Amino acid sequence: MVSVTASDRPADEPVTLHRIMQTMIGDGLRKRYEAPQKLSHELFVLLMQLKEQESRPARATSKRKAKAPRAELSILDAVAK
Repeated sequence: MVSVTASDRPADEPVTLHRIMQTMIGDGLRKRYEAPQKLSHELFVLLMQLKEQESRPARATSKRKAKAPRAELSILDAVAK
């Protein structure tokens, strides 16, 4: 059974079936889809690539734009693999 405490809701809001259901669903989702404590290797590599791109000077970015565009994987494409 889920207990809804006073800290879960404002003082003027009564405990309702809707609130109890929200709490139960939220608890179940947190248990089922617990966030991983470590990043996958692929996600780590993508984050490092982003960090590297952000740390480059703006001058290098403008030179790169002057060249013909090259096909690059977007972050979402790489994560979806």
